[in-house]
Amino acid sequence: MRKIAFLFILLTAVLKVSAQRRSQIQLTSSLLVKGIESSTSAARFIRPVFTHEGSTLAADSADYNQAGNAFDAYGHVVITQPDGTVIYSDLLNYDGNTRIAILTHNVRMVDKDAILTTNYLTYNMGTKIGTYIGGGKIENGQNVLTSKNGYYFANTRDAYFRYDVVVNTPDALIKTDTLKYNTESKISWFYGPTDIYGKGQNKQSKLYTENGRYNTLTDQAWFGKNNLYTEGTKSLKGDSLFYDGKAGFGKAINNITFTDTEQKVTLKGNQGIYRKGDESALVTRNAYVVIETEQDSAKVDSIWMTADTLRTKLIPMKEFVSATNEELKSDAEISTDPVIEGEGIVVPVQNPLPKPAAAAPPVAAPEEKGKGRKRKKKNITADVTPATDSLKNTRPPDVIKSPGATDSVAVKTDSLKHIDSLKRVVPPTNKGRLADTVKKAAKPGITAADSASKKVLQKDSLAKKPINPADTVKVRVIYAFHKVKIFKSDLQSRSDSAFYSYADSIIRTYKNPIIWTQGSQLTADTIYMQMKNRKLDNMLLQHNGFVVSTEGDSTKFNQVKGKVITGLFENSRLKSMFVDGNAESIYYTLEDSAYTGMNRSLSSRMRLTFGDNKLQQVMFVRKPEGKYYPIENMPKDIEILDGFIWKPKDRPKSKEEIIPGPRKRSAPPAKKAPVPASKGAPASTGGKSATGTSVTRPAPPKQPLPKPAAPVKPDTTGRGAGTDRKITK
Repeated sequence: MRKIAFLFILLTAVLKVSAQRRSQIQLTSSLLVKGIESSTSAARFIRPVFTHEGSTLAADSADYNQAGNAFDAYGHVVITQPDGTVIYSDLLNYDGNTRIAILTHNVRMVDKDAILTTNYLTYNMGTKIGTYIGGGKIENGQNVLTSKNGYYFANTRDAYFRYDVVVNTPDALIKTDTLKYNTESKISWFYGPTDIYGKGQNKQSKLYTENGRYNTLTDQAWFGKNNLYTEGTKSLKGDSLFYDGKAGFGKAINNITFTDTEQKVTLKGNQGIYRKGDESALVTRNAYVVIETEQDSAKVDSIWMTADTLRTKLIPMKEFVSATNEELKSDAEISTDPVIEGEGIVVPVQNPLPKPAAAAPPVAAPEEKGKGRKRKKKNITADVTPATDSLKNTRPPDVIKSPGATDSVAVKTDSLKHIDSLKRVVPPTNKGRLADTVKKAAKPGITAADSASKKVLQKDSLAKKPINPADTVKVRVIYAFHKVKIFKSDLQSRSDSAFYSYADSIIRTYKNPIIWTQGSQLTADTIYMQMKNRKLDNMLLQHNGFVVSTEGDSTKFNQVKGKVITGLFENSRLKSMFVDGNAESIYYTLEDSAYTGMNRSLSSRMRLTFGDNKLQQVMFVRKPEGKYYPIENMPKDIEILDGFIWKPKDRPKSKEEIIPGPRKRSAPPAKKAPVPASKGAPASTGGKSATGTSVTRPAPPKQPLPKPAAPVKPDTTGRGAGTDRKITK
């Protein structure tokens, strides 16, 4: 009995489901019946109205096959669903058994969020899924989407597009191969090669990706595969990108690269932030920058610079203010004024032991004024001869004179302080100095050095200049913060921070910078390197300039120091240097590769000449005083100038050495294999032999205690570890 009841219930359920699937189409009204087609058993109805599963179907005419539960409709077809969705077309084939409607010609499906237009649409009125092939369009507010094939899910408001997909929004034009779009949230998802083009103010921007999503309401986008954002000559790429078009903000994660092809600069790292307002990019985590330079017209020799944090941005040219001549004179760092008698330390001139002049490399000194007819010009070996005035007041043209010089620039305070990161970073500056970087402006348009007086500021003509349309010109600058390293094939450098501006093409290095070039080590409080036509042109060692060189692995160091040292380059190689302000030098003489003596001199100005990757000549330009010491009679306490530093180990060897990369995990130490006991030797049995008898182990021999190491003198310069050599008087 129970089995019969169960079968009855099951049969009823099956019949009910079958009845639901095969519910009959109802003809609710029509104007005329023309007859029945014998081949299809269909009757022609004029202006019929059908109902089926809550939906209403109407047309100009229809051939209704009641037995087959289907009809074909012609002209002004209208399908109205209970949820308000309305579909229009010229022709309709509807099967009541499957609830599938095939609509052709001028098809339009309208719901509360979108309008779908096509010429051929297959629509399931049960699942509310529409499919078109051969081209279609969805209009969603101001967004228009077109594709070759499309799938629309009315219940979820999701649309899938395939082949030749184009999304047109007020802010962007999107072209892709595969796309999903939600007409309610107005978010697009990309699943293949996609190009996004900006509009309006962003018309020069383009973003390529192969996976991501874009919110057309907020203009925010997320991208996760092969991403590349370009705008004019600038580009940004990374494994993962986020971009807010309205805020003009972008973020990149892992393997990021920012490139400016116009300025020939590339930034790389593993985390970056981009802001459209000032076209700035902040790069951290294994960050480095490449500045393209030239050795000659056919060879490119780039500058590679690494730091903990790198930032580049555009600054209006009006933020760069040149310092006045009075401000330059107040620094009193370059000896352009006449030399005062008695200034500086005088080294007594004494006759050394006789040595042939040929033993010393040429340290040229022109004849002294007033004694030219009696004394011929010669190479200095035994003494030092004052120089003539022929080179007095000479200065290489277009050389960096000092921070804030007429041919240089000073940057307003806000250009350095505001960093687009979670932590504000301000590059270090020298106390009491204008270093072309951070200084508060005393008045709008005026940058004041500490040494400038109020009178100078009042006379500054820049304060009265009218607004110039040229002030809208912007220039790119690069900031490098902490642990800066620079590598070029013929020049290397280390410092704490650096700043580079395309306004004057000067690389400024701060806080104990060191430069290695032409076989010499250069140090100063601040070092400036200027490029012209993408080649190194000149250099300025500001405050406590020091040049050290040596022959091979020798411990004899040629040394030059002064307040300011200016260097000139030829074809990007250091050619000559001018030393100004209490210029001191130590220069060793060689004969047959053996040291014969040392020249120690003091002058208000010197000139150094370089060639063959080494220092070749020293010329004393103004009032030299000095002494020659034979090597056998040379006191040890005069071999080093005050402030001497020698750090060859800090010199970057290659660009691969300074380019940061992921840290490699060190392999765990290998376990030592147990040493087998030899025959007859007692095994480790807790003080007993293998036979069980006691074993007396001899006491270990007494080792002498190690002698305490000599105290290491601390490196007071802050230039690095104390393993390198630093000697003071």
